[in-house]
Amino acid sequence: MRFEAPLDPGLTEELFEFWVSIFGEPMDLPPKVFLGAEVEHNHNTVYMARREGKLAGTCGLTISMSVPALGGFGEVATDPGLRRSGIATELCKKAVDDFREGGGQALFLGTGNPAAARIYHRLGWRKLAGANVMANISTSGSPEEYIVDFFRGLGRATVRQASPAIRVPMIPLITLPHDWQVLDANTAMFSTRYAVQNSCMGLYRRYDQLARDGKGAWFGAVTDDGPVVGLSTACLDSSGACRVDGFALRSHMETWPQLIEAAITWGRGGGASVTQAVVGVEDEERRALFEGLGFAGVGPGDPFDLGGREVKSEILQRSEL
Repeated sequence: MRFEAPLDPGLTEELFEFWVSIFGEPMDLPPKVFLGAEVEHNHNTVYMARREGKLAGTCGLTISMSVPALGGFGEVATDPGLRRSGIATELCKKAVDDFREGGGQALFLGTGNPAAARIYHRLGWRKLAGANVMANISTSGSPEEYIVDFFRGLGRATVRQASPAIRVPMIPLITLPHDWQVLDANTAMFSTRYAVQNSCMGLYRRYDQLARDGKGAWFGAVTDDGPVVGLSTACLDSSGACRVDGFALRSHMETWPQLIEAAITWGRGGGASVTQAVVGVEDEERRALFEGLGFAGVGPGDPFDLGGREVKSEILQRSEL
């Protein structure tokens, strides 16, 4: 069976009871997504099987409307009593077939389960270097080759406040190896060149939770045809300071100051008298870029843990008075 959002509230409740019993909480996609909250931004589809009237297995497919070549995959679950019966394999294959028939080119999922990864590998997924993320590429070549080609020759980008439209397009941006070690201190986002990225469809949740209590915001640099080439964040703290951070593709570094200024402006509007940034002491280019925006060092920060290797940090600051 195949259901597209918006789903019936009763079915949504049944699905989440099933998923929470298997995965626990929090889920990468909240119930409101399946109830239709993102129908203007993404196509969300649930594939499910029943046995004797009860849910036996599911998987979920999210396709970006702004970049339909990209999709996110998740909610792969089987009733524990029915595992190894081929239910998940059948559902996953149907989802992949539908994605490709619709013109999809790269379908991403995250898994740290070796047994599940073997099943996904048989269905065409391949692991990305430096991440517990896999991609099913419709064209020939590796996931890394696809991502490099995906970002080649993009046009100008505009900085805007983030929306669910970037839920899927942000995945290739973050899984691409970047030169900077620390991409965003506010979200503990590190380059896959230096630390393993364990999240995929959960990346949006990690950013979006900054804005849930009104104490934070985030922004994306989005090209005219949809790909995301940069992200930034802003977080207010109890001291009256706003911490900002962000990164951008090397090919679109002109958007980095715009992303940071968008975060600074948001913090100033929230009453921040001081703006801070935390940089790793080994990211000399990042430090120089912040200094170019008027930041100066004020002391050491908490160290970053890059896959078991501790990297010292420094707090940079500028006054907004």
